[in-house]
Amino acid sequence: MDRRIYFSMTATFALSAALVGLPAHAGSAATATATSTTTFTACNPKYKPYGLIGDKWRAAGGEDSVFGCPARTEYGFTTNKSRRQDFRNGQIAWVPALGPKMLVRTYESGGKAVFQWGPTGRDWDYFEVRYSFDNGEFWRYKVKRRDPWNGGFSISSAGPGPDPTVCISSDGGSCGKNHHYFSVRGCDRTGVFQTKTECSKWSLPGRLITPS
Repeated sequence: MDRRIYFSMTATFALSAALVGLPAHAGSAATATATSTTTFTACNPKYKPYGLIGDKWRAAGGEDSVFGCPARTEYGFTTNKSRRQDFRNGQIAWVPALGPKMLVRTYESGGKAVFQWGPTGRDWDYFEVRYSFDNGEFWRYKVKRRDPWNGGFSISSAGPGPDPTVCISSDGGSCGKNHHYFSVRGCDRTGVFQTKTECSKWSLPGRLITPS
């Protein structure tokens, strides 16, 4: 199989985050200003996205995208140099350990919790997604690649079925929130008959909160 540039993988289930300086993906302030075409009138200007995260957000439609307005400023993880920004309807994170422009994204659309990733730093035969609902057990899914460097996965916003429990409040409406956690890794089939598997480390997890 034709290989692209290989980047070493690092384990990224780090839960503690710390604000750090301007990351490598940010580019210059002049570039960020010149490439911004989306108005920011409905969003808090203090949280304006920049760099690769900002580029992806603007390309998706900015404040009118599936992500909505940013909910806080971008923040970093001290253990793996990843960066993440929370939006009203999801997250976008930069994960350089899996490729210099690798982004993982979560959002809700059409009653689905959606997880997308790419571009990775090399090609893979397929992907595996690790999913947890409300901090419960991990479910693992084998996902066909959209192309060798990008992929996507979705599941019901109500959680894994077939009959998810729905909370009903005293006034007849839904209550509480569902918490979805996703992580991805790339895998290759190996061996003479391709019966063995070699996979990368898991990515930084993405989180999505949806109404229950």
